[in-house]
Amino acid sequence: MILSVNSAMADTSIPQWIKNDAKWWSEGSISDTDFLKGIQYLVRQGIIKVDVPVTEVIATNGSPSDSDRVTSIVVTFQNLVNFPSTIPNKITVNSIQRISEFGQITSGWSNSGTPTSPKTNPEFRLDDLPSKDKAQFYQLLNVGIAATQNSQSNSETPEFDVLIDLYTGDGTLLHTLEYDKCTVINYWVFTDSNKMDYRMSADDQAEDREASVYLCQGYHLVFPSATTPQ
Repeated sequence: MILSVNSAMADTSIPQWIKNDAKWWSEGSISDTDFLKGIQYLVRQGIIKVDVPVTEVIATNGSPSDSDRVTSIVVTFQNLVNFPSTIPNKITVNSIQRISEFGQITSGWSNSGTPTSPKTNPEFRLDDLPSKDKAQFYQLLNVGIAATQNSQSNSETPEFDVLIDLYTGDGTLLHTLEYDKCTVINYWVFTDSNKMDYRMSADDQAEDREASVYLCQGYHLVFPSATTPQ
């Protein structure tokens, strides 16, 4: 909706009571509903013009509460193929802080501004704080990266499925990102000096972070039909 003021009428046609309403509303003396009635009057009189008819005006808060927004990410690696028996077939990591570069990538552009070859295999990246409680996760990374570096044949390449569950603050499972037949293509540790991202360090320190990147053969979203508490 686009609002515009008729400048030819603005100085002469706005009633004094509208101006009083605006002042009282800014001071909290009248409700939003009463103030919006005055706005609707200006619309009907043609002082304010809209591109669609105004049938209802609702004032809402655009910021979701902590109970409604995603506050935690649970990542599960499962259905491991071509991994040593010492690594369990299901590994869950509850501390992942960020998912980036995820989803189905269908096209790209080179530095010269020309289209590159279509890229249809989904990729994603996970960021977290390095910690000793993720020993099994590091074993999975170690085997996967070694296989990538050795360029093993497709029949011997270690692969796995990944479920990324997004939970809201009240423990509701919002939706799940499912990746099929994935391999590890990169892992690195870096120092994050952005204080807005600090989780564990003091304000005057940086933090060591880790990032792992995965290449998969399939990707889809699952929206649960009913809420599932964590």
